[in-house]
Amino acid sequence: MTVTRTPPQTSRPSPPDQRGAQTAAVLVLGEGGGLGVALLRRLQQSGTPASSALDLTDGEASELLREGHWRAVAVVTRDDAHALRLTLLSAHVRPDVPLWVTMFDHTVSRELEHVAPKVHVLSPSEIVAGDLADGCLAEAAGHIVGRRNHGVRLVDDALRLLVAAGAGLFGALVIEMVITMIAFHHGLIDAFYFSTRSVATVAGPPGAEAGPDWFKILSAANMVLAVALVAIFTAALVRRLSRRRLTTLFGPRAAPARHHVVLVGFGQVGFRLAQALRERGVAVIAIERDAEAPSVRLAKAAGIPVAIGRGDDREMLQRVGIERCGAIAAVTSDDLVNVAVGLAAEDLRPDVPIVLRLGDGEVATETDSLLHLGRICDAHKLAAETLQRAIEAGG
Repeated sequence: MTVTRTPPQTSRPSPPDQRGAQTAAVLVLGEGGGLGVALLRRLQQSGTPASSALDLTDGEASELLREGHWRAVAVVTRDDAHALRLTLLSAHVRPDVPLWVTMFDHTVSRELEHVAPKVHVLSPSEIVAGDLADGCLAEAAGHIVGRRNHGVRLVDDALRLLVAAGAGLFGALVIEMVITMIAFHHGLIDAFYFSTRSVATVAGPPGAEAGPDWFKILSAANMVLAVALVAIFTAALVRRLSRRRLTTLFGPRAAPARHHVVLVGFGQVGFRLAQALRERGVAVIAIERDAEAPSVRLAKAAGIPVAIGRGDDREMLQRVGIERCGAIAAVTSDDLVNVAVGLAAEDLRPDVPIVLRLGDGEVATETDSLLHLGRICDAHKLAAETLQRAIEAGG
């Protein structure tokens, strides 16, 4: 348990008429580190009395809520389930105290605000995503806005193999049609019919046994090639159908080829950033390491293409089109991973516009001072400032 008390609270008893003023502090509940620490620091800097009680059990949090004369309670955590539990506990123990909660899920947020009128929900991911989206547009100097011709890029291995094998089968069919028309003087329809049977290894054209030798040789080689292509096509199709399809050849989830933003990290911030950019008319593709991440499951309904892999991997960055993208935004929850992505992107394309999400103020300062990797968004600082202003205005 980590409990930090800030002035003007003291251990000495205060006169009855002053105790309420001195203990009217903001209580910060949630998980240790990150936004909770940034919010506490921000409240201290603004002169607002505040106490942090992070990583508490339900019993410890309940006791602390009953003991203090709290001005407001802030529940700060990245886990919506944890936030919901602490919110219900706080609203039950102290229904008289305004409660500020960070939460990602809009449905749960609306229900909480209906059930408990003193509950106010903010989404740090939306706050940070808005700033990151503006940063992408600013760094790209407007070259990614209003571009409708984004093209299509194949980033999924199974889809690429499926398209390649399909193109090969079509080529084999065309070759068979041409040699059939030349050897037997068939019309286009007859040539298409008999060539389809040949490629499918059902039967050749009538009289093929008496055909010229060159036809037999070319047709046999073509059928062998078609057999191999059919096997590859079938394997790719089975692989494609047996896995979650995160990118498509057509439609909103088709991976763009140019004038797009590459998002590395598809967590809460990455998902909201993708939505914010699409609302601004910008095409996006996301890279996420964990195929089972919650936001990946939301990508299909949201129409956002996602590639599974490491964002600091050079091959992956090339596959999603870093050479022709408008900007790259590294928005994972790990500051060092984001810096590594920025370095890899700059190495592949020195002029690529880069936007980094960093949550540690020191890392953000050091990165900006030493590496000059583009625009940096201090996520915790930005969210803490917004939350602090909301708490003080609401209080």
